Amino acid sequence: MAARAGAPADPFVAIAVAEDQRRVKDGELVSFLSAPDPAVRARAALALGRIQDSTSIQPLIPVAADPAFEPRREAVFALGQIALAHPGSPTLAPARPALDAALNAPDTTTVDLAIEALGKLGDKASTRRVASYLNSPSALLRGDAALALWRLADSTAIDGLIDHVDDPDAEVRWRVIYALEKVTAPDRIVLRVAQRLDDPEWLTRAYSARTLGRQKSTRATAYVLQLLDDPEGAVVVNAIRALQQIADSSGSFTLRALTTALKHPHPYVRVTAATALADRFAWARSDDGAKSNAVDSLLSHLRDPDAATRGACVHALASQGKLGQGNARGMLHDPSIVTQVATLQALPLLGERDALPLILPRLARDVPLAVRVAAAEALGALKARSAVSELRAALADSATLYVAAAAGALADLDDKASVPALTEAYARRARDADADARISIHDALEKLRTRAYADSLERVYPATNTRPASESDFTALPTARGAILHTNLGDIEWAFDRNEAPQTVKNFVRLADRGYFNGTTFHRVVPNFVIQDGDPTGTGSGGPGYTIRCEYNRLRYDSGMVGMALSGKDTGGSQWFITQSPQMHLNGRYTIFAHVTRGMDLVRNIVQGDHVVRVEILR
Repeated sequence: MAARAGAPADPFVAIAVAEDQRRVKDGELVSFLSAPDPAVRARAALALGRIQDSTSIQPLIPVAADPAFEPRREAVFALGQIALAHPGSPTLAPARPALDAALNAPDTTTVDLAIEALGKLGDKASTRRVASYLNSPSALLRGDAALALWRLADSTAIDGLIDHVDDPDAEVRWRVIYALEKVTAPDRIVLRVAQRLDDPEWLTRAYSARTLGRQKSTRATAYVLQLLDDPEGAVVVNAIRALQQIADSSGSFTLRALTTALKHPHPYVRVTAATALADRFAWARSDDGAKSNAVDSLLSHLRDPDAATRGACVHALASQGKLGQGNARGMLHDPSIVTQVATLQALPLLGERDALPLILPRLARDVPLAVRVAAAEALGALKARSAVSELRAALADSATLYVAAAAGALADLDDKASVPALTEAYARRARDADADARISIHDALEKLRTRAYADSLERVYPATNTRPASESDFTALPTARGAILHTNLGDIEWAFDRNEAPQTVKNFVRLADRGYFNGTTFHRVVPNFVIQDGDPTGTGSGGPGYTIRCEYNRLRYDSGMVGMALSGKDTGGSQWFITQSPQMHLNGRYTIFAHVTRGMDLVRNIVQGDHVVRVEILR
């Protein structure tokens, strides 16, 4: 096919431009799949995989058998990415034979990518073939076969997985145990996985706890309780979460164990224990002594040095009817916004009579934005019809994120009379709103009116905040090689993955060079999962006022990978996260653009409220 009129002469630039513009139907990208240069074919396949248009499947199938390594690998990866975007679609049917054939490729990388793609495809007809790779001499293939079986979630794979719980390679063991969480068979899984609780690799112990919890069987309780004494905090965190999932209310052992965990030296364990204590399962059949000790401990930890733990204790006490208005009022004046926000999120549990007088003053303009947003959201959770006038007034506020929170609250209240005001707010602010705010207002209108109505507004007031790219953006790779995050705790250094995500790297560097990240707070910390930053508003919904395209790539979310946070595809802007442990379910769903090279000890100890002092770009 001939190039489009005015198209760049450089095929790599032309592909990058078409990818950025999400152009498939004009056929230009597909035409590059037959280019004489294998590097061009590979780049075109990657672009189609990022766009994830199901009409690209047929053109990619021949490239999945390309005689050159890189086009073959990128086409196989692309087929898996398209499958992720269209789960269960009949249009995926032609992909499976092509991926099966790719398992016969002469290079291990292609075989590995084909195993991964078959997992993403989700066709259980592939289970037997994928499971056969559990017996491969390659630890890489054994481990990724386990991850593919996790995606397939087929009970017929249980025999093969159980047979490899004791794999000699630790990286394979924890992946096999992780895969078993998707199969509910406690009679077979609990005892077998429990035999790995003393594994020398902490990841194996952590995923063992997770899988035992997913079995939701009380026969696992005693095993999980043992892990609360594990020397690795991440293992204890997973054990506490497992106890929540098992929800064994047969006695006081769990409640006493969680109360003891509140004294753990690591804040991640304390906040997870406090969060678990908000669940009623631990209190159900516990004796009065255990309940009294738990309440006393939660009250004492309202003075915990960790802000997130204080907030979680507020929620736990409120859930048990033990917070009291006096304590609630005091926690709303906590020195940390993290605790104030958590308190507001817990207040609806007190009921409208007690909660409303505490929430309404937090709507005032001189209150920090994150607190105002939480207050508006709390009114929605409270179903406070008496606050409708305050919420409608908020729709005229200058802070779009606050407007979005008020819109969501009015939707929670099912206040259809607010539709005209919401429509006006959408027309006035949607074009300059961050993606999260725009989506929130749209969703409120959809809930109160109809999806067709909300979508019609989208057509009248289309988004104009995708960062425009010019041809010059695609002519060279970023020159920056990495960054140092100078935090209040010390330095975290990462190296950019410039080849895999060049536009995402350039975006981060542009923002960092203008000081955008200086002083931003780690607003989201999920123990043994991620730490997240990049939002100057501290709400978790802020951004630079524009969005960038996702650059999905073949990198995988091991510990210390840096990814772009999203509210949906192509909604990244400035928020980023670092994984504290492997997070395989994120693979192919969030752009990886860097990896930590120094400071992982800090990554695993940062708490909510810690902050980035400044970002130094390494060139």
